[in-house]
Amino acid sequence: MQFVDYIPASFSNINKTPTTLVTANENTLVVNSLIVCNRGKTSIRFNLKKITIETPDRQIFLINEYEIKPYNTIDIVKEKGLNIFLRHSNAPSVSDSLVCFSNGLTQIFDCELNYTQLKQLPLN
Repeated sequence: MQFVDYIPASFSNINKTPTTLVTANENTLVVNSLIVCNRGKTSIRFNLKKITIETPDRQIFLINEYEIKPYNTIDIVKEKGLNIFLRHSNAPSVSDSLVCFSNGLTQIFDCELNYTQLKQLPLN
């Protein structure tokens, strides 16, 4: 029996419109890497937010306007030394999401998120 799932998720053509990368809908998620590729000829300002849906909702910036040079690819989790955990709970009701965006319509990037989904342990 596996106690974790390793899941990749790829996204392309992200710009200033906030894009939800993943939401913890069932179990806790651990983000292993977030590879960001600046596809343009100018620098982009990368933003990463964690949104917690509970009462009251909360939003926090994990990365605020991090500059990524033209045609450059980085693993933002490794580069910044982040430990990102996304929680899910039924009682009380809590669900975390990870959202990214740039600062302009012409600041286009692709990204790949790799995360681990923790499963419930079996009861003896």
